[in-house]
Amino acid sequence: MKKFLITCMAIFILLSGSAKASDAEYLLNNAELYPTSTGEDYCDEIVWQTLAQITNDDMTTYEKVRACYDYLVDTCHYGDNVLRLDFPEVNCTARAYGMLVGHVGACDDYSCAFAALTRAIGLNCYTVYGQTARADGGYTGHIWCVIAIDGVEYVFDPQIDDNIGADVYYRFCVTYDETPDSYYDSEVRWGYFEPLF
Repeated sequence: MKKFLITCMAIFILLSGSAKASDAEYLLNNAELYPTSTGEDYCDEIVWQTLAQITNDDMTTYEKVRACYDYLVDTCHYGDNVLRLDFPEVNCTARAYGMLVGHVGACDDYSCAFAALTRAIGLNCYTVYGQTARADGGYTGHIWCVIAIDGVEYVFDPQIDDNIGADVYYRFCVTYDETPDSYYDSEVRWGYFEPLF
């Protein structure tokens, strides 16, 4: 009986995971695209170089977004993004540039890089500041991404998924309702990527 229940649970997890993936695939592939640059040549150049390296024209929007997410999770690690200090302004473009060149940064660097990449693809991606749940309890300040599609905000948090590891996508294209008690007090901050529309 125990073996039967474990098998049933495994099947349920697999089916829910594929339903979630197909939902994300549908949402992203049907989103209207408005490709947007960062407005800073030094950052736009590295964004386009990165996209040329990890995506191609035959890929769907979902596949491109997944490639951006995987690129950050697989090639970057948490630490001090010292390259952003080469720029007088501490803003999202400097953080994105530093992350894409140096492959090291904090939550805001992961989020700024992801936002720059997905905005170039054409999605309404922006960064959000607030609180996120800590693994050991309580909450801590954090910056993550949101892609707005048809008035609904979908969370993308490559830094958290990088910390979790194990090739999981807990924070990839999920609503706040799907991640209860994970985020609160969210706001868009000046100097970071804001909603496009």
